[in-house]
Amino acid sequence: MDRLKILCFAGTYGLALVGELARLVVRSPIRWHLTVTLTALGWIVQTLFLANLAVKEGVLLPVTTPFESLIVLSWIVGLIGLFLMLHWPRNVAVGVFVLPVVLGLIVAGGWFAPRGSEWMESGVVAFWGTVHGIFLLAGAVCTCLAFAAGLMYLAQMRRLKSKRPARSGFSLPSLEQSERVNRAAITVAFPLLTFGLLIGMVLSVKARAAAGSMTVIRWSDPKVISALGMWAVFAILLHARFRPAMRGRSLMVLTIVAFAFLVFTWVGVEALRLPTAHGAARVAGGTP
Repeated sequence: MDRLKILCFAGTYGLALVGELARLVVRSPIRWHLTVTLTALGWIVQTLFLANLAVKEGVLLPVTTPFESLIVLSWIVGLIGLFLMLHWPRNVAVGVFVLPVVLGLIVAGGWFAPRGSEWMESGVVAFWGTVHGIFLLAGAVCTCLAFAAGLMYLAQMRRLKSKRPARSGFSLPSLEQSERVNRAAITVAFPLLTFGLLIGMVLSVKARAAAGSMTVIRWSDPKVISALGMWAVFAILLHARFRPAMRGRSLMVLTIVAFAFLVFTWVGVEALRLPTAHGAARVAGGTP
């Protein structure tokens, strides 16, 4: 019966993928609206499925088996894809890359992943710890890309203001091109960092509730504070898309601030030897 329910939202995602692939032959704007509607409908049906599962098990989020974890992961990726479809230009084929991943995770979870609960402790934590790391790593890559685009924007703006000619063999992208890359990288980074941090917070709360280990990461941990600061800057950057006064140089300076938070989170804490429990369990040979 569960597989029949899974087929409902998996099939809807499949129809959305067909609509996305149809961009090769159909240029009508109706195609884009249909694709987004089907993606949203698939995600809503999947949300209802997970909500029903959570009520039956009496948990906030059903992630106690490989089957449930993969379905939840596909739900998160589907939401990120829907977010990008709505925020990126319509000619960008986001769904062509995101929807196959969503469908692959659903098929892997619904038809191949074990549904037993013996995986409850170390398996769940290890799986979601890996997802947490992958999301933050992907968000960091996008942050670096946004930072590079910001530097190119500032350098090009300085050259244009001083009216210096471009050096032979050394040219920079136009201001419009650099800003476009910067905004695209910010748009992708924000949902990745958001879900990465949320998963990390849930894992931290779970560890805190499980016997008060010395390796529990506290909210006052330097890495946690720095990561939350980076997320806050990205939230401002995303909001700046709708504020013309914050575009241009101000946006690029904020991008550099976000990159500084990233460097401090990944390198600065260890370099300054600040006390942090992040990674302590992994070093000690425990569950990350």
